Amino acid sequence: MSLFYLGAVLSFVIFLMFILFPWFTKSPDDTVSTLTNKSLIKQRLTELHTEQQQGLLSDTDRLQSENELKLALLDETKTSQSNETSVGIPLAIGALVSLSVGIGVYLYSNQIQRIDQWQMAQQQTSELGQRMIKGDENLNLKDLQTFALGLRTKLVDTPEDATGWMLLGRVSGAINRLDSAIQAFEKSLQYDPNNIGTLSSYAQALLMTGQEQQVFQAKQVLLQILDLEPDNTNAMGVLAIAASELGDKALALENWQRLVAFIPDSDPNNAAVNQRILQLQTELDQDNQQVAQNQSKVSTDNLSTTRVSLTINISDELQAKLPGNGFLFVFAQESSGQVKMPAAVVKMPLGEFPVVVELSNDNAMTPNYTLSQLQQAKLVARVSIDGIGTQSAGDFQGELLVTLSANEMTQETITIDREL
Repeated sequence: MSLFYLGAVLSFVIFLMFILFPWFTKSPDDTVSTLTNKSLIKQRLTELHTEQQQGLLSDTDRLQSENELKLALLDETKTSQSNETSVGIPLAIGALVSLSVGIGVYLYSNQIQRIDQWQMAQQQTSELGQRMIKGDENLNLKDLQTFALGLRTKLVDTPEDATGWMLLGRVSGAINRLDSAIQAFEKSLQYDPNNIGTLSSYAQALLMTGQEQQVFQAKQVLLQILDLEPDNTNAMGVLAIAASELGDKALALENWQRLVAFIPDSDPNNAAVNQRILQLQTELDQDNQQVAQNQSKVSTDNLSTTRVSLTINISDELQAKLPGNGFLFVFAQESSGQVKMPAAVVKMPLGEFPVVVELSNDNAMTPNYTLSQLQQAKLVARVSIDGIGTQSAGDFQGELLVTLSANEMTQETITIDREL
């Protein structure tokens, strides 16, 4: 801050120099001399008029002399005005220089301040890290921001520090920087992929975004945790919540039922979990009844004849972006979106377009839910990079809503024209 004040004083001194410079350089006799010359010229004009009256000068001579004197008086006035105008130029230059110096010093001072904050963050990183590990409740938002800055700087020199990336992710999550937190957890998992603590924090950060794709990713992470630790009750509970958000009631019910076995009967949470289990069982029974009703609306003969022939094209723009080793998924879903599971699905290695694909009851994922049970269907064609049927960023997709006929082949065309 002292540097800023020093620069301000310096710019003020420069400004004063530009103001006073014209008066220091101007001759003290200039003004007096100018006034004296004007008086002499005016006096001479009076004398010429008197000499004419006395007959000493003719009219022609008097007029010629007056004209010469008036021209001299005009030159004297212009010279005076020019001198006054020239004074304003240094003033303007001085003002511009002072303003430029002031702005430059101010910006430089701010840069120094940011550097000081960065250096302070580096010095306090170790101390704040210890306080954070011990669960110090006195840590405030500024402390967390300082720790995040220092830790991020440290990781530039030690990019393979899985623990450091994990701590950065937790701090970023605590100050509500979810994108930075997710990136830090992913970086940590590159070097320590089976760390339960990191996986748990990663799943929680993904769930906090509230975005369907991120929630689905959290579900996969929680399943990984349970593969590593089958009795991880925290993962069971969070997975049950994530599955409910995704509409996967069966998975949610399974994990609530597993979790309640670890909760003592005297714990108030036991009653809450049992209530949730009962609610899910009721909802699943209702869904099954709805499926059964839909099945009863279609005759046995029709069940064997519902087929869809799809010609799959791709836009020119996405054609150029096709991966070398990808997969094509073509599936049919219930059009309202209430049942997310496909009634029929075909997966094949990516080849040349256009592609003709036929969907029928033979492509059902389960024998109890087939294409013939649908009257209105959403047909989807998706190019997947990782070969997983679930929607992922970077996939290409096209879709179409159609009415299915149980008595004849439904023929449609889908163009893959959207990047997810």
